[in-house]
Amino acid sequence: MSDSTTGKGRPTPKRKDAEAKRRRDMIPADRKLAKKQARARQEEQWRKQQEGMDAGIEHYMPARDRGKSSRFIRDYVDARRFSISEAVMPAMFVMIITMMVMAALVTTVAPQTAATIVNSITWVTYGLLFASIVEATIVFYRAKARFKTNHPREEWIPRRWFYVFARLIMPRRFRQPKPQVNRGEYPE
Repeated sequence: MSDSTTGKGRPTPKRKDAEAKRRRDMIPADRKLAKKQARARQEEQWRKQQEGMDAGIEHYMPARDRGKSSRFIRDYVDARRFSISEAVMPAMFVMIITMMVMAALVTTVAPQTAATIVNSITWVTYGLLFASIVEATIVFYRAKARFKTNHPREEWIPRRWFYVFARLIMPRRFRQPKPQVNRGEYPE
């Protein structure tokens, strides 16, 4: 042991000085400028996150889209050449517009004709929805089997059927994260 004790080499600051050093104003002097700067920072962060998601970088993706099995599902669904399910969203949009038009024109068009048109479009939309549920089930089990064959050591996240379904019914150009594979390029 040595006799000399070493200190920190400076005096302890007074409490008043330490608190003053840490203190920040709760309300900035120029609130408009502070708000503008905060919005700019937030927009920059959002833009960076969006670019990262579009590029397929997992760090920027939400938790539901992370992991090898989620990427496999996305790539498997996006690689499909044809999907009935992609027609569901446009069909629902057409159904809503038609119902609004028929409600507006019910006085000029025969009520029986308007009801027939609305019922027909409704049944077609429900038929497409049912077909997309069947298609999502088939795609889910095929993707699961292929994933387990190609990646036996990787974990398949359970209860991913709705992830497949939600990805299938969304038109390809509106899917988030953006498709990383072309049609026909199934993942390995």
